[in-house]
Amino acid sequence: MTSDETKSPEHSLRPGDFARVLLAAGGDPPRARARDQQADMLGEAIKRRILNRLVMLDPEPDGLEVALLAIIEELGEPSGSNRAVCTTILQEWEMTRLSPAFWPFLLGQAMHADERPARTRRNRGPSTE
Repeated sequence: MTSDETKSPEHSLRPGDFARVLLAAGGDPPRARARDQQADMLGEAIKRRILNRLVMLDPEPDGLEVALLAIIEELGEPSGSNRAVCTTILQEWEMTRLSPAFWPFLLGQAMHADERPARTRRNRGPSTE
């Protein structure tokens, strides 16, 4: 491997760093809807819990899938939602490794997470009241 190859994002990116960026980017709070949003909030809480554990484990890049399976096992039952969130994280990881433009996009989301305006009902943007 040349020194240029080892400096490329797909070779230097670690799962712990990836998880930190996803945590920093944060999920937008669920937008106002006419339905109960407890499931949305629970899904975001599960994702944060899994990402925090992934930061602590920081497995080798080739060991991410095994680490996610271990996290599912640690969290116990019910495992369905944990598996779904871990699958999404694994897919985002693969997208980051395969698409050179995705990592800078995630970094931008993380760096500007506090600047995003709060959303109001009907996707109208910030309230003017």
